Amino acid sequence: MLRFACRLAAKAAGAGKPIYVHAQSGAEAEEFDELLWCYPPNRMIPHGMIGQSAADGAPVVVGSAPELAEDEDWVAQGLLINLSNDAPAFIDRFERAAEIIVGENRQSGRARYRLYRDRGYALHTHELDDWEGT
Repeated sequence: MLRFACRLAAKAAGAGKPIYVHAQSGAEAEEFDELLWCYPPNRMIPHGMIGQSAADGAPVVVGSAPELAEDEDWVAQGLLINLSNDAPAFIDRFERAAEIIVGENRQSGRARYRLYRDRGYALHTHELDDWEGT
């Protein structure tokens, strides 16, 4: 799941909008941060951890805090990539959100899908097979 999230972040970063990757935990955020240095192969995605100076102006910001500070106004035009098992309370602050649903998080993914549907979000699903081959 983390490697797919890296590919998604790399593709989205090309659109020029800010990206926030919301991890399940601090450990997962650090693992994702490390992965961004080398995946996709032969690319490094400029990024930083939320709350650190490296995040200032970076196209991709990674974190796991349950709330974003109110002064984090860069999120209003950006993409949220949610790796958490829960729908973040701050999801309404983003222009778009992406969820990656795979075997291990299918149940919580379905619950988030229903929550987003019930809130009236426009939902789009994509079945991705052999995504690393493309």
